[in-house]
Amino acid sequence: MNDESYLKEDLVKLRQDLGLTQQEMAERLGMALRGYQDIEAGESKYRFIHRLAAERVALALAVDRGDPDLAPLPLREDVIELVRLGKVTKNPAYDIDSGSRASSQKISEKVQDAKFRAAYAVVGELILITTALDYQLNHILIQVLHLTESPMLEPVIATLEMNRKIEMLRARSKHIRQTDWRNVVLAHLEKLERISRWRNIAAHTALIPDDRQGAVFAPAAAAKLLRSFQIEDEPIASRIPISDLRPVINLAETALYEGQNIVQNFLRANAERARRFTK
Repeated sequence: MNDESYLKEDLVKLRQDLGLTQQEMAERLGMALRGYQDIEAGESKYRFIHRLAAERVALALAVDRGDPDLAPLPLREDVIELVRLGKVTKNPAYDIDSGSRASSQKISEKVQDAKFRAAYAVVGELILITTALDYQLNHILIQVLHLTESPMLEPVIATLEMNRKIEMLRARSKHIRQTDWRNVVLAHLEKLERISRWRNIAAHTALIPDDRQGAVFAPAAAAKLLRSFQIEDEPIASRIPISDLRPVINLAETALYEGQNIVQNFLRANAERARRFTK
């Protein structure tokens, strides 16, 4: 039987039904890509051992994806017969109820793991957009303070912490004559302060799994822990769910758009002022 060869078209169809590329199928079979391609091209024989390995791949994917139809029909029939035999012999390993419970637990663990990974993506999104706002703040500071452009100006301003730049702009805003422009700048600075606080929470507070929320921020430092205690019937440490970051990210996206408008408005105002004084 080991010398018997099978139709390569069957292998191609199986791979396509599984939605795998040649590279992915080769990796799952533990083969070099070139060797696998030779089988599909008919340059090497599609042998019994290859068929067994390919069906094993199909069975594993059927289980992982929760789709039994991915397994070839003869293989499904063999599995059904095996389970039937296991139940007839009262083998506890083939108890459908216990198997269902184990499967449900496995699925639950996968879902929880996916939620926790997604939580880290939310943290990364907030940190990245806050970094973009900090970069934009350099240009707002240059335009609002009407600083003279030079090669080293922006690199020097970039060394300042975000809160320091906010303080400088708030002090400068007192000298903006147009009330509307002043209010826009102050409102933008308030948003940046809020976003910055949340960014610090996300970047410096431990993120732990949570059954209900997927993930929560849990204060680790003693001072933070004491501040977070709620004294009721029993002391409860306050934890921040990851979902609280989503409104902050939305706010940051709005602030990024508004910040660009501030830069453009002051850029035009400074250009007009320069034009008038150079006449």
